Amino acid sequence: MEAVEKLGYRPNPNARALMTGRSGLVGFWMCLQYSRYRSQVLDRMRGLLGQTELAMAVTDIDEEYHWDHSFNRSLRVPVEGIIAFDASDSIQALGQVYDRLAPNTPFVSMGIYWSNAKSYVGVDLRAGADEAMDHLLSTGRRRIAYVVPFNSSLVEEGVRVEAYREKMAAAGFAIDTILTHGVTSAEVGVDLAARLAESPAPDALLCMNDDLALASSVALTKLGVHVGSDIAIVGFDGIQETEDCPCPITTVKQPIDEMCALALRFLKSQMEDPLRPLQQQILKPSLIIRDSSKG
Repeated sequence: MEAVEKLGYRPNPNARALMTGRSGLVGFWMCLQYSRYRSQVLDRMRGLLGQTELAMAVTDIDEEYHWDHSFNRSLRVPVEGIIAFDASDSIQALGQVYDRLAPNTPFVSMGIYWSNAKSYVGVDLRAGADEAMDHLLSTGRRRIAYVVPFNSSLVEEGVRVEAYREKMAAAGFAIDTILTHGVTSAEVGVDLAARLAESPAPDALLCMNDDLALASSVALTKLGVHVGSDIAIVGFDGIQETEDCPCPITTVKQPIDEMCALALRFLKSQMEDPLRPLQQQILKPSLIIRDSSKG
C-alpha cells in the first residue's frame, strides 16, 4: 500500500471492467441542444448518481442517430445500464433493435418519449397540454396562438400542437401559429411585433417550452404589452425561472424529481436482477397557474 501511494497507482477501469463485467458507468442518453429544462434534468440525475458509486456517461443519442441511423458508437461505451431521456428521434428505433444490439445491458427510457418494449417512466404531457388549453379558454381567451421555433420538429407534430389544434377546433376558434427565428427575447420580439401589428392580434400565447415563454414575456414587456392582462402566456416544463421573473409565468410542470428517481430505481433493480420483469409507469405533469394567465 505504501508503494501504491508513493507511485500514485490507480487501477485501470477498463481492465477492471473486463474482469468483473462492471464499469461503474451509467449511460445517460439525451439531446444536448441547450434548454433550461434539459439542464435541470441532467443536473438532477447527476445528483442522484452522486449518491451512489455509479458515474454518468452522457451521449447525445439523437445527434448520433441523425447522422448514421445506428447506435454502434454509443454502445461502445462500457456502461452497466442506460437511461434515455426524451430521445425523440431514436427511442422507438432503439426499442426495436435493443435485444439484438445490447441484450445484456439494462435500459430505461424516461420523459415524454419512451419505448414500450423496455422499462420506462413516461410523462403524459398530452394531459398537461389539454389542461393548459382548457385553462386559457376558461379565462375567456379566444385568439390563442401557438409559439414555436420555425426549425423545431414540434411545429407540426407532438402532443403540444395536437392539443392546441384540437381544443381550438372544438371551440370553433381559428388556428394561429407564430414561428420564431430563435429563442432569445430579441429574436422572439421581432416575430411577436410583426404578429401583434396584424389584426386581430392574439390575446394568449401557448409557448412550446418555458424558454420561449420567458423570451416572449421579456419581448412583450419591451413592446409595451402587459403580460397577464393584455396577453396571457403559458409555457411547458416548469423550470424555476418561470416563478422568479417579474410576471410569474403559468407553466405545465414536468415531474423532474419523481421521474429521475424512478428511472434510476428501475435501472438499478434490473442491474441487480437482469431477469426482473419490465417496470413501466406513467406520470402526469401539473398545471401551475400564475399571474401571466390569470386575466
